[in-house]
Amino acid sequence: MQKTDFKIVQSEQQIRDTEELKKRLKNDETVLRMLKLQQIPERCLEVSPWKIEEWRIRYQPCVGCTSLTACRQEKKGYYSALTYDGMLQNVIMPCAYMRQQLSKEKHLENYLVSDLPKALKTVSFKRILADNESKEYLSVLNEAIEASHHSQGLYIHGTLGSGKTYLCACACNDHASKGEKVAFIHYPSFTQRMASLVRSDEYRDELKRLMYADFLVIDDIGAENCTEWNRDVILMPLLNHRYEEGLATWFSSNCDIPSLQRHFTFSANNREDVLKAERIIERIRHMAKAVALTGRDRRQPLSQ
Repeated sequence: MQKTDFKIVQSEQQIRDTEELKKRLKNDETVLRMLKLQQIPERCLEVSPWKIEEWRIRYQPCVGCTSLTACRQEKKGYYSALTYDGMLQNVIMPCAYMRQQLSKEKHLENYLVSDLPKALKTVSFKRILADNESKEYLSVLNEAIEASHHSQGLYIHGTLGSGKTYLCACACNDHASKGEKVAFIHYPSFTQRMASLVRSDEYRDELKRLMYADFLVIDDIGAENCTEWNRDVILMPLLNHRYEEGLATWFSSNCDIPSLQRHFTFSANNREDVLKAERIIERIRHMAKAVALTGRDRRQPLSQ
């Protein structure tokens, strides 16, 4: 059987449109810049002008972009790029702003458990501007930096919005940036999460991750609904293991130590157990130095 070659027949208008497109592309600085950046032969302008035009349209929202927040692409931080390996292709790649953001967040790979709010995922002691801070705040900041540097425990207590969680997040991020395995839990949310995992027994795996993390933050302890189960089955074994292994543990709380002891004395059914509360507090006292952080509310108001 004779082999038949099939050829696409273009109309004169299509040929003219293609030639005009080639001329435009050859004078388009954005196109020429991409070809040079990706080391794509200029002959592709002759061979695949419509594929290049398709890329140019997709890339157009990136022209003049000044930041990740100003991104107009459908997938924020990612743009269409051309590559050539004998065949011209359109691929999706992270832009320079997204690459910078991904670099800033690379330490998050070292979180075994994370309840970090989005705003605190990249904070660090190095980025704190201390010029206009009070002596009281600077004193606590220095305590925090020293404790973090030497992998020592810290119990930061004080008023709402004073910056306790922020300092804890800075320490946790800094340890993660060093390659350490870390965990940051919001304790009220954590106790609810653990209770929901009891039937499947998955809570044991979560607890083990916290037990063996190189650095752990227990945020907002004392704000949870205290039950005998989360006090005696979860918190006490966690603190006891980390104490015996000498693993750094930080706490933030609106309660000072005596107030926290009263909190753990009574469980949700109002059952009193002074001894078990004392054991919890004794562990915390030996694991972490208590410092008070008070002052102005540092939380940013929500935009209306």
